[in-house]
Amino acid sequence: MLLGNVAFIASWIVILKRPEGWQVVGPVLLALFLGLRVGGVWKYALATPDPAGRLKRSAIFSTVLAVLAVGLWGYTWLSGSR
Repeated sequence: MLLGNVAFIASWIVILKRPEGWQVVGPVLLALFLGLRVGGVWKYALATPDPAGRLKRSAIFSTVLAVLAVGLWGYTWLSGSR
């Protein structure tokens, strides 16, 4: 999950600085963020027995936050850095 967070921060750096090839690198880092962060949370939630369901609720919350973060990233991409 930590690598997912690092990939997300790196995708923000790429979109704000817009170096050569940023249109490819940014979305790749964002996909890496989603795969590692959200995938890791769900893998842990489904593999760990939790009768109360707290891990699944945490995974749902983490997924919603990740979708909002990706939406903000996409908005920044479309509007451009200022």
